[in-house]
Amino acid sequence: MDKVIIFERGDLVFAFNFHPCNSYEGYQIGTHSDEPMRCVLDTDEGRFGGHMRLDYGHGHPFPPLHGLDKRPHSVKLYMPSRTAQVLCRQSRLEGGVHVYVEDSFLGQYDLESADGLKLSLVIQKDGAEEMLDFDFEDGAVHLKENFDATFDIVTADNCILPCKASKDT
Repeated sequence: MDKVIIFERGDLVFAFNFHPCNSYEGYQIGTHSDEPMRCVLDTDEGRFGGHMRLDYGHGHPFPPLHGLDKRPHSVKLYMPSRTAQVLCRQSRLEGGVHVYVEDSFLGQYDLESADGLKLSLVIQKDGAEEMLDFDFEDGAVHLKENFDATFDIVTADNCILPCKASKDT
């Protein structure tokens, strides 16, 4: 018994492997999507206390394959034991990440504008942390890539400002 649960909701595919020991290489999952899928949540990431067994990360899409389980298409993925993954159609993730700084946020910290602020991007890979900095232009940062990362807003004197994020709809 493989102890795997797969289900679709909208554009998302949820894949859970509850087996305490068995990992599955090339596990094929039927989907309705005829385009590449990307992993948007991987519980095996280090930030969730996982073992980081998925070397493909979130940068590589899973290409669509032939149908399976009464669905017209499918994808294959590696499912480590005791993990979950959420897949999303690649087209839903296009356009990058947009970060806007509202006047009310600036006012909280007695800042007149976003000038001098930078966006600090923390990427975790193979247990190591890498910091990338992006400058604000016109009060916004536009990242053209899809990152698996944590963001902080940092002042010119390297003070990290607590912030929250919301998704554009």
